[in-house]
Amino acid sequence: MRPIGDEEKSAATTLSDMEIFVFPELMFSLVLANILSPRLWRWRELEWFAGIREMRPKKRLQRLRQHIMDNYTFNLDLDTWGLTKQAVELKRFAPFLSPEEISASNALFGYQGDAYYYDIDIRRHFGLDKYTSDTIPYWKTETIEAMDAFRHKDGHTVGAGECVSLAGLYAAAAFVVCGLPLESIFLMATPLHSQNFLDVDEGILTNNRRLVTRTMWANGTVISQQARRALEHERVTIVSHATGYIHLLYPEATIARTVYDAFSAKLRTFLTPPAEAPDQRLVVPRLPDAARVAFVPGGEPLGLTPEMDYAEIAARLRALRATNRAAALAPYAGHELGETEAGPFVKAALERCPVSKVATLEAIAALPNESIYDGTSRCASPDEVWNFGRGDGFEKCLLAANALDVTAGEIAVAGGEAALVAADGREICRFPAVKRPRDARISLRTAAADGGAPSPRPKAD
Repeated sequence: MRPIGDEEKSAATTLSDMEIFVFPELMFSLVLANILSPRLWRWRELEWFAGIREMRPKKRLQRLRQHIMDNYTFNLDLDTWGLTKQAVELKRFAPFLSPEEISASNALFGYQGDAYYYDIDIRRHFGLDKYTSDTIPYWKTETIEAMDAFRHKDGHTVGAGECVSLAGLYAAAAFVVCGLPLESIFLMATPLHSQNFLDVDEGILTNNRRLVTRTMWANGTVISQQARRALEHERVTIVSHATGYIHLLYPEATIARTVYDAFSAKLRTFLTPPAEAPDQRLVVPRLPDAARVAFVPGGEPLGLTPEMDYAEIAARLRALRATNRAAALAPYAGHELGETEAGPFVKAALERCPVSKVATLEAIAALPNESIYDGTSRCASPDEVWNFGRGDGFEKCLLAANALDVTAGEIAVAGGEAALVAADGREICRFPAVKRPRDARISLRTAAADGGAPSPRPKAD
């Protein structure tokens, strides 16, 4: 397996759209992080899902859709996760993709797709016109825990997430709750959207919170027009699957060739309007070209089945961390500090959490002492703590370090408490803590380091 660098591990904890574009393994790592979340497995105990495995697959997915419609909204507020600069991110990603490649393919860096996107002025469409042209948002992809935590945020009464978050949640829940095999789930990212293709009956698309069948795709309604927008007007940059991925720019693909060929054919059939459909416009998806890439093994197969219980899945993914990149990155995506080194998480916390920079010690101390993540080892980032107004003592210390720009001290966790200590030994704050990271003493110097050697990914010609 190709080595995983610290920058990629750190990107897994942030999970912004631009990071997933550069590190395509992260898309399925998010799915696995949600599969590993006890929060998702508790859905199986809800009365709404009683007897779901006895239903037909399409009926199961419709039941899941209604649960997601009732409990989550779509959110793409620029203020949720803050802003960054194009130049900063292009420099960060330079070891992996050139600025020219990123600008020509990613909507945050200049790509505007077909004339449709020029016509609507893409920066105004997303509210970026009030900032300089160099300013771009951190559109971070939320785990199920962060999606649920929007209930605690002003203006929200239910959970929320952006399109990649909803796609990741749908994929994980289709497996855990509905019993759909992972092999039947394909995640597709375009420069401005993310949705899934589920290989069920004639095929089903997830589109944010909704499901779209082949009949619905061509029925001419407003909902179908919204669902068609991305595949009509954009290239597909990434297709992610249990066997691996294919990327528009990278010369190697890890998805199984036979799987990708079958998916491509099924998607094209799905997008072909039935003879009786009101909308006869033909959409030909612009998928990554299989002829221009070398298909290479993506590591040891995941080998997960819907019949496995939580403990079996967790043990299997733990055993795969040396041989499967998506499995190796899943605990970083899930903020699982009980099984990973703290450095990548701290790097993301101190470099890419701008929203929480306004926090003060007094305000941090006043937050309820509870985490949005269950258990003793999954931890919230500073922006998650500040956005959702609560945090464990360890999480509060990391928030304080970010807000006060403490980059040369450490956080010590012992005796049910967490303390933020400056480089000169001065204790800045101390809070009760339930969280128990694997490392009891966590250095804050990580963010100032060079991030480790980048993984040697082949570049495009």
